[in-house]
Amino acid sequence: MHRQEDILHQVACIARSGRDFFVQVHPGIVDPEVRTTFAYIAEVKDRLLTDLLPWLTPALEPSSTPAQDSDDRISPAVIVAKAYGDARKMFRGDAPAASAAALIFGEEQLLRLFERAFEQAENEALKQLLKSYHPQLVISREAMTRLRARLVA
Repeated sequence: MHRQEDILHQVACIARSGRDFFVQVHPGIVDPEVRTTFAYIAEVKDRLLTDLLPWLTPALEPSSTPAQDSDDRISPAVIVAKAYGDARKMFRGDAPAASAAALIFGEEQLLRLFERAFEQAENEALKQLLKSYHPQLVISREAMTRLRARLVA
């Protein structure tokens, strides 16, 4: 697989894992501000997934998480999916900040790969698409950082 395609696939898989997490836990969240934030993040990831579909190889749908990178390392998408899964099992709607570390990790990995995808993008339309989502992904990461700050406070 071409490296750019692999990175886009990783981005899509991480975005899907994150979207699924935020959608699943949303109904149980007590704090209205956190509910709104989680809904925003899920919506951004959902739009991103839809907009990335034309750029993904048909065999690499975002629903298929790659098990390993081409050099036999476990892929970031697998690691993040596990982090979201573990966070989901332990998530408490009345104390969402307790899951902040896993959520920050997921958002940071998504943003890191997203930026790498932008750097490697050769197609101008793809670069513009990625550029348009970058601020929203930064907002999502910062929101999870603020969530962790609630745990400390």
